[in-house]
Amino acid sequence: MSSMSSNPIGPAFNVNSMNVNKMDVRDATEAFVSDIFAKILNSAQDSELFKENKLIPESNTEKWFKEWINVEYANMLTQKSLTPLVDQIISSFPPQR
Repeated sequence: MSSMSSNPIGPAFNVNSMNVNKMDVRDATEAFVSDIFAKILNSAQDSELFKENKLIPESNTEKWFKEWINVEYANMLTQKSLTPLVDQIISSFPPQR
């Protein structure tokens, strides 16, 4: 697969797959935070600290699978541990009229 800039698995949140009219602010904010943390986790895996000298290089499938796991982990992290951050982002939006 290609580098993180092309995002081979897509963001943690895909607006095209949802009905935007039914989406609430909390769902959109959770998706936004999840996407950021998934990108952080994926970019951390590409750093020299996480790379190992392997006899057999990592395949594209392994790389994709690790990125997918990071997206799922970021989704769970956002829903269980990052609620204060999500609430803070939501409170920064002006009230809807």
